[in-house]
Amino acid sequence: MRSIEYHLYRIKFIKPAQVSLFDPGITPRELFERGLAGKPSLELRSNNTWHIGNVEHITADAGRFAVGRLTKTTVEKFDEASRDFQEMLDDSGPYTFVYYDASLGLLGIARKARVANDVSAIATKIERLIQSTPAVADNEISVRVDKIRDPETFIQKILGAYAVRRFKANFTGPNPVDADELFQKPMSYYCQQMNGDQGSVAVAGRALNEETVVAVAKSTAATGSSASAVIQEDRGAPSVTISLHGDARKVVADSDAGKETTLRTIQTAYREVRE
Repeated sequence: MRSIEYHLYRIKFIKPAQVSLFDPGITPRELFERGLAGKPSLELRSNNTWHIGNVEHITADAGRFAVGRLTKTTVEKFDEASRDFQEMLDDSGPYTFVYYDASLGLLGIARKARVANDVSAIATKIERLIQSTPAVADNEISVRVDKIRDPETFIQKILGAYAVRRFKANFTGPNPVDADELFQKPMSYYCQQMNGDQGSVAVAGRALNEETVVAVAKSTAATGSSASAVIQEDRGAPSVTISLHGDARKVVADSDAGKETTLRTIQTAYREVRE
């Protein structure tokens, strides 16, 4: 039995502050689902075209699709007619599966070295493929596919600190439906009205409220953004900076597990970050 490693990402559709007069009011979910249905292809360089295909619905909100690259590869073959070995150009199409929850903009991208050494490279290709779809391009919407980082270590350091002196959280334009009401939603709306792509807010004090810092850190991680803090680990100790950064949250599923089981595993991993 083989294990497959999935990395969690968030796809976001950020509308400009000044929408077109004929803006149809398409929701982020509709933009995503239309993009998948169109099975976009994009030639990034000669003999290297990326493509989305094999779109399947598992539930009303979620499913999976394949993303991969089409290239020309030299293949060594034996020709029965001539009884000689030959080198021939043939099509190669390594691909990997991506599970999604359209209601959240959640992606679980399977790591596959034949497709790309780094999962973030696959995420970038998904971003560019969806960005190229008509509904997105025609309405000047910006697509982002960002890592959902695991906040556990960051939160443990916050809760174990003598005092939190400073906290900084990043945000992008509005999109995630489960962003917190305290920080991500109002700040994202502010970012949109300023016609910005991203921003950050920093708060400093003698001892910030740890419960609020943790709540915002979880929401920030779940929406695919980053954060940092300056903490004093012990009374009288010098202040140190800690960051919510690094690789995307990972989850491992068995290759023999059914599609429904794999999807639930990815959704559960996301809820652990968010809640």
